[in-house]
Order: sequence, then C-alpha cells, then structure tokens
Amino acid sequence: MTMHREPGGERYYYTWAWFEGPDDAAWRVTGHHTDSGEQYRLDWNLAERSLCVTDSLGRTRCHWWDAQGLVTAYRDEAGQMTTFRWSDEERLLLGMTDAQGGKWRYVYDRLGHLTETHDPLGRVEQTQWHPVWHQPETEVDAAGAAWRYEYDERGNLQAVSDPLHQRTVYGYDRHGQVVRITDARGGDKYLQWNEDGQLMRHTDCSGSQTAWFYDERTRLERVTDAESNSTRYSYDGNGHLTEVMFADGRTERYQPDAAGRLVKYTSPAGQITRWQRDGQGRVRRQTDATGRRTAYEYDAYGRLTTLTNENGESYRFRYDVLDRVTEQTDPGGSRRAYGYNALNAVTAVIYGGERGGEIRHGLERDAAGRLTVKITPETRTEYRYDAADRLLEIRRRQHDAAEGGEPEVIRFSYDSAGNLLSEETAQGVLQNRYDVQGNRTETQMPDGRTLRYLYYGSGHLQQINLGRDVISEFTRDHLHREVQRSQGRLDTRRMYDRTGRLTRKLTCKGMRGVVPETFIDREYAYSGQDELLKKRHSRQGVTDYFYDTTGRITACRNEAYLDSWQYDAAANLLDRRQGETAQAGAGSVVPFNRITSYRGLHYRYDEYGRVVEKRGRNGTQHYRWDAEHRLTEVAVIRGSTVRRYGYVYDA
Repeated sequence: MTMHREPGGERYYYTWAWFEGPDDAAWRVTGHHTDSGEQYRLDWNLAERSLCVTDSLGRTRCHWWDAQGLVTAYRDEAGQMTTFRWSDEERLLLGMTDAQGGKWRYVYDRLGHLTETHDPLGRVEQTQWHPVWHQPETEVDAAGAAWRYEYDERGNLQAVSDPLHQRTVYGYDRHGQVVRITDARGGDKYLQWNEDGQLMRHTDCSGSQTAWFYDERTRLERVTDAESNSTRYSYDGNGHLTEVMFADGRTERYQPDAAGRLVKYTSPAGQITRWQRDGQGRVRRQTDATGRRTAYEYDAYGRLTTLTNENGESYRFRYDVLDRVTEQTDPGGSRRAYGYNALNAVTAVIYGGERGGEIRHGLERDAAGRLTVKITPETRTEYRYDAADRLLEIRRRQHDAAEGGEPEVIRFSYDSAGNLLSEETAQGVLQNRYDVQGNRTETQMPDGRTLRYLYYGSGHLQQINLGRDVISEFTRDHLHREVQRSQGRLDTRRMYDRTGRLTRKLTCKGMRGVVPETFIDREYAYSGQDELLKKRHSRQGVTDYFYDTTGRITACRNEAYLDSWQYDAAANLLDRRQGETAQAGAGSVVPFNRITSYRGLHYRYDEYGRVVEKRGRNGTQHYRWDAEHRLTEVAVIRGSTVRRYGYVYDA
C-alpha cells in the first residue's frame, strides 16, 4: 500500500524499501506524509536492531529491540531514555527504567501471571491468581488493603469483597451475562438481556425499571425510564445518529459528513450550529445560529496553534518537542508558561503579565509523579501521602513568617477502602462514618454535634438529622428525583415535566388538619431549548425572560421592572451606549473580554487580567490578590471612610 484516503478526503502516502537483517528480511516503510503537511522519515538499522523516526520539524525518536522483537530502549524527541528488561524464555517484562531514572520491577508466577509490581518508591502491589480460571483471586494495594474475588464453576465472577469485607454478589444466566447484583446491604438489582447481548431492562433496588429497545440492526432505538418517559433515536443508512426525540416531542437533529463527523446541529427550537472540518476531521470553524464564528488553526502535526474568538481576537499556543503546551498567550498579551519533568508532569507554571511582570509557581514531585511541594512568591506548601496515594497532610508556611512560627497544617485519615474518616485543621476535627455502600452516614463537627444521613436503595439521601432533631426529610419519585422536602414546619413539593425540567415548586407551612396552608407557589415554563421563559410566583407575580437565538438572556420583565442586556459577539456584556452602537450595526467589541464600563461602574485591571478597582457614584472598591490569584482584600471607599475586608484561605 502506497496511499490510502480517509472518508474526509485526507490522503496518507507511504514509501517502502527492502531490508535484510540478522533476524528477517522484509519490505519496510521508509517515509510517510499526508496532504496536510505531516511528514516522517524512517531510518532502519537492522544490524543494530534500531529504528529512528524524524519528522519535518527535525524531531527524532528511536526504538531498539532484541532478537525476539521486544523493545529494549526508547529515546524520545527530547533525548530522554526509557529502557526495558525482559526474561529470556517467557518474554515477560521484568523491569523498566523510566525517563526520570525511576526503576520499576515486575514479578510473575510459574504460569506467567503478574504477581508483584514494585514502583520507584519501593511500594509493592500484589496479585494472587485463581489456579483454574487464571483470574485475580486477591489484589493487595501498596497500603496493604486487599480485594478478594470469588468465581463460580464456569469461571464467572461470583463475589467481590472490599478491604472492609463488604461483599457484592453477582448472578448469571446460562449465557454468562450478569442478571442480578446484590450489594453489601442486601439490595438486589436485576438486568435482562436480548439475544445480541444488549441490555434490555434494568430494575434497581427500589423496583424502578429502565428499558432499552433496539432496531433490527442492533442500534439503540428507544429508552423508557421508570416514569414511562421515552427518548427515541434515529439513524441514517450508515448508522450515524441523526435525530433524538424527547418524551415531550421536542427533537434534536444531527447531520454528519461522509466520515460520520458532526457538521450541523439543529436544536429543538430550530437554531443551527455548524462545524467546518479539515480532511483529518479537526474543527476549523464553528458558526452559531447568528452567524458568529470561532476559528481554529493547527500546525501540520495537529496541534492547536491559534483560537480566534467571535470578536476576531486570537489566543495562541506553543509546544515543546514532546507536543506539550509550553505557552499560551491571550489577546491582551498575558501569557501562561509551563515547565515539565521527564515524566510529563507539570513542574512550573509562570503567569506573565502584559507589562513584563511574572508570578512563578514551582511544583516538585516524587518519583511516582505525586505533587510534594508547591512554591509561590508568598508560600511554600508541602504534601504528604500514604502508600495508596491518598493525601494525608498539607503543610503551608508563609515565606515572610517569623522564624519558628507554626505552619498551617491540615491532616486527613482514611479507612482501608479509601473513605475519608477525618479532616483536622486548627479549628478542630471533622469525623465521618459510612455505611456498607460507602455512603456517608455521620459527620461529627468540632463542637461535638453530629450530622446523620439516612439513605434508601443504592444510596439516595432520605433524611438529615442534627443530633436527635430531623433537619430535613426527602421523598423521591421512581427516578429518585426529589419531589418533597420537609424542613421543620415547611414542606416543599417539586413537580417535573416529561423531560425532567422543574415545572412547579410548592412550599407549604402550618399543617392544619389534612390541607396544608400554601406559603409560596412557583411555576416555571421553558422554551424548546430549555431556557426559562416564565416564572409565576404567588407573591411576586409573573416574570418573563427573553433570549437571543444562542441562549443569552436579553431581557427580564415583571410587574415591578423591566431590564435588558446586550452583548458583543463573544458574549461580553455591553454598556448601554455600546449596545446602541451595536444595534446601529457598528459592532461594538469588549477588548480582551474585559469589561471596563457598565451601567455607571468603571473597572480597572492589573497586568494579569484581575480586577483591581471598581469605581461608581457610590464610591470606589479596591481589590488585592495573592500569588495564587485569590482575592485577599477589598477596600471600600466612600468619601473619607475606608472599610477593609480581608479573606484568608486554608492550605
């Protein structure tokens, strides 16, 4: 084969040459290129058992193999080596040294089953295998927690026990398909399959059923939920999804190209979104229902280099030789740069300002890739884990803290199944308990009070208690959606339409006899695109909402007020004068997605794009941010009065 063409039109070309080596003789590919400019040269050295591939950017990666064809070394485009060690007879991988020098070791039993994995930190994961079915019988993680598996006489998985000895049991039909699952609480789920092995019916622990129906070509045709609402699916002759009809009759339509890739979507309200793709299927342009366009540019190797928004402003991306993003620049000139280690984990993030400033975050990692230290211009934060990679401790210290000052510390503990048991801070300890299904049943707060949670079925919240007092109780429908909630003397009922949208919320109080007293009644109506059109409130009257064709709210009206909003092409709010200009056809734009003036308020930003000042008739507010872009202070100035509000974050 010297050329093949994808359905989208992209052509792939190959050149060949005859090679004779110590192990074999064969035709091998020596060159490969595509219509879009991707190009590779393949250099074979069969005497050394090596292959080096060089692309048109000058990047080269090489593989070496042994006489059995097993890869023994790999050098990536950055010159980093990964080596592999194999057993002579069984051809089993015995060890690997990664690009950072971390050593992995693998141990097998006499049948070739992997029984131990040793990672670069010296941690060991173990597996014991069933002597007949050659399936895992026991798996022990690096922390010593064990999962156990039982099998029936046909080799089907019959039961799984977790480290807390909580057991899930499986039942099968004569075809080996799961038909019953019994959870650790004793609840049963039932599954029914058709002759093609497709799921037809699922009955949960509460008896709620969901049914699936298929056409003669085994394509999903209809799904009917436990409330008897059906969603239907239609396809073209090639099996591509073309239509979804919801239970209320609304329809979404999809149009694929010859390769089956989506190029047109029509919403239930008739709004059309289009995608223009290149020969490799990459989106080049997206056009919304109003004609606004977002454009994407790629290099020859499929890497996104430029994204141009609806305002014509461009975001740019740069990559290293391993295709990792090294820098992204926004239209205003702010940039974010990234550094990586040999295992492709991020080790540095540099926030570059428009005026040349920089905020650097250093990230240190252990041999397993876990974040162990984060250093910012203001703080040093250390992270400690257990053998199962669960976070045990966060320890943060300010660089300018007094010598000997205590760092801020947060500690966590877990059970052997990984459930969070406690969280300890300077303010006290939160402690949790769980049921056999992993649902949290109790949280004891630092002051000694206890929140309790009750569930039904497979874990649906039914009641919340504080001590002996019932805080809230929930009633649910067959889809386990909340339909009623009690909170003291208040009772709230919820109603939904056939597609799950909330249509009414009725809050009652003061139960008198059988009929409750209505406190607040709310009704909701929606558009075909799920936009809230009308809210009817028993006390506040009717509120109407209006939208443009792409779902952005443009007006809100009720008996007391009318408000409206206008946007630029990239969905930034426009001030009224800008909006009038846009309506006149001048096409107002908010540069760099930063609103500087809106309804009498004026905003100022720092070089990193953070709001530092808001000024209006009622005064001025100044904002301060830390090196992690978190708000730390707001100064409110009214005349000669200054009030300051500070914000402090935990580690």
